[in-house]
Amino acid sequence: MDDLDLEDRWHSTYSSADRSHRETAQKVTLYARPVNTLKVGQVAAEVGVSVQTLHYYERLGLLPKPNRSAANYRLYSPEAVRRVRFIKKAKTLGLTLEETKQILDLKDHGREPCRKVADLGEKHLQEIDGRLTRLRAYRRVLARSVSTWHKENLSERHCAGEFCDLIERLP
Repeated sequence: MDDLDLEDRWHSTYSSADRSHRETAQKVTLYARPVNTLKVGQVAAEVGVSVQTLHYYERLGLLPKPNRSAANYRLYSPEAVRRVRFIKKAKTLGLTLEETKQILDLKDHGREPCRKVADLGEKHLQEIDGRLTRLRAYRRVLARSVSTWHKENLSERHCAGEFCDLIERLP
């Protein structure tokens, strides 16, 4: 039992104050699980996600289906922790879960994913640049409008338009 930790596989042993008296011995049941496994809550706490997130990642195929204990608990390997950390970093970069799955699938099949990552990075950079251009244009329009609104006496103004003409007049 040196490679097992007491939690997820049932073993029986006897314990008593005096081992020579079998009639006073109590049967004790111990539950052991392999040392290098983690329950779903342990993985979730380690990487800072919810248990539901881990289940979702399983359903999407981002995480492989874990082994199960005799009590049907999910038992993850330490590799699952590293994998979820990678998923979180990919999300921080703006990659979708589907894009992250493509990267992980390449690696899982022995292929190098770096070319895919570079292509996705370029695509996301172009999307961000486009959004920034649109946001800058929107900011200029909003700054001009707010400056005009401050010149009006808004406390005595009757709001026109269907909802609010201050917004409706914007291009």
